[in-house]
Amino acid sequence: MIDKMRVAAVSPKVKVADVDWNVGEIVRLCKEIATRDNPSVIVFPELAVTGYTCGDLFLQKILIDGAWRAVERLCNETASLPQTLVVGCPVQQGGALYDAALVIRQGAVIGTVPKTKLSAQESRWFAEGSPAPAAVFDGFKVVVGDISGSTADENGITIRIAASCELAGRQDKRKAALAAAPGAVVYCSNGYGESTDDLVWAGSSLIYEKGRLLAENKRFQRESSWITAELGAGAPAVPSEPMDRCTEIFNIQATALMSRLEHIRCDKCVIGVSGGLDSTLALLVICEAFGRLGYDRKNIYGLTMPCFGTSDRTHSNAWKLMEALGITAMEINIGAAVSQHFADIGQDPNKHDVTFENAQARERTQILMDLSNKVGGIVIGTGDLSEISLGWCTYNGDHMSMYGVNSGVPKTLMRSMVRQIAKGHPCEATLIDIVDTPVSPELVPGQVTEDTIGPYELHDFFLEKVVAGEAPREVLADAVETFKGSYDSPTILKWLKTFYRRFFTQQFKRACSPCGPKVLDISLSPRGDWMMPTDASVELWLKELD
Repeated sequence: MIDKMRVAAVSPKVKVADVDWNVGEIVRLCKEIATRDNPSVIVFPELAVTGYTCGDLFLQKILIDGAWRAVERLCNETASLPQTLVVGCPVQQGGALYDAALVIRQGAVIGTVPKTKLSAQESRWFAEGSPAPAAVFDGFKVVVGDISGSTADENGITIRIAASCELAGRQDKRKAALAAAPGAVVYCSNGYGESTDDLVWAGSSLIYEKGRLLAENKRFQRESSWITAELGAGAPAVPSEPMDRCTEIFNIQATALMSRLEHIRCDKCVIGVSGGLDSTLALLVICEAFGRLGYDRKNIYGLTMPCFGTSDRTHSNAWKLMEALGITAMEINIGAAVSQHFADIGQDPNKHDVTFENAQARERTQILMDLSNKVGGIVIGTGDLSEISLGWCTYNGDHMSMYGVNSGVPKTLMRSMVRQIAKGHPCEATLIDIVDTPVSPELVPGQVTEDTIGPYELHDFFLEKVVAGEAPREVLADAVETFKGSYDSPTILKWLKTFYRRFFTQQFKRACSPCGPKVLDISLSPRGDWMMPTDASVELWLKELD
């Protein structure tokens, strides 16, 4: 039988490395929760004192010393509360730094529980704690880390603090793991304010007892929040709030941008609006983020920049979209500027080569960057995961931005997302027409991307398999079986070889790609997900396909 205990799991807003602000928020929340709900235990996420995403700042003595002074303040300012607190904080002990949970009661640290299983990246900063018999505080066990593995016996209470980023479908996995755990589990993870360089933190808090969900917070909240539940009291299970995949990804994108804008104290964005799929989704994400932040949409500067290959269809859709969304819409025809550039470098304007194409892309990026300086905003990138994997972008052209909200979304998924958003949207007809428009950078009249590099549905399939480590022959066999009736084997082989060649040769573009949110298990961020030399040879992979 689980002893009766009222618990609270908190998802606090954080400021990365601002230990004084973070502890101030923790103290405020403790006092408010104690007054409103009077739980026995109040739980905060992993590394809540500093923020989880400090990176190499964890190697700075000033941060670690500051964190401990902040803990002393936390103890002093909560000493009068009867609650036991569980708070994540870096702890220096015996010359090693640990990612730990502090158990605090009546103004004193009564226990320190280090994380015993670290990721490769965490090992850069922290030492692994030695596995030891579970310490029990006031009837509960504390664990730092993910939700895999056993948590307690069937009559025990486990408090688990973790730093778990948000990906499509991850919440379902969390719930399944917690529902399968014996006993009761109080789980909370980091939330809004953590760095969104590559990942998004939605602040998931969950309380389970013997497979029943007793409490669940609403994720993707901008402000601090908490949940409470009575353990051991036979409380009824609460209904779960399902979220479909497209909505979840859109939330991740919008939350990422919101956090980035607040971190840099910016309320203006600049985006190139082509009337194509990528820029459409990016613009919709910006509008969603601005709405949640309470920013004026007139501070979204949308530019359509027609040139030699721009079609009437995309040009018209760009204007319809910008006007309907109520942003500041602008048009700059770049034909004269690009022609002048051709004259400057001696380029024949009738020669439709890579210089002809890339000069247009770079001119657009220059305009966007300079306008962002003028208005005091940031340039939002529109490139997607499929383009990044193939290097189908102009280096220092559309390849570059100040934040890339689409960088984790493959093209095939993007189509589904925009089609779903279109349902009942004021711009429904325009959005559907954009989805149905053939994908093209429109740098040359009549240009269609998939005629040149192959179908995106194949490339997105290849990407998932290749990043997972499948051998080329396995990827080919899986693709032939999956796309039976749509593509024959020679066609699939042709485009698979194209994928491998481009994937290897274009790594140099990914090596310096802008920050952007990961939304799926797959990511090509060079800062932690996909690490590959820019000069690796593809020959071994291609030989297996001969």
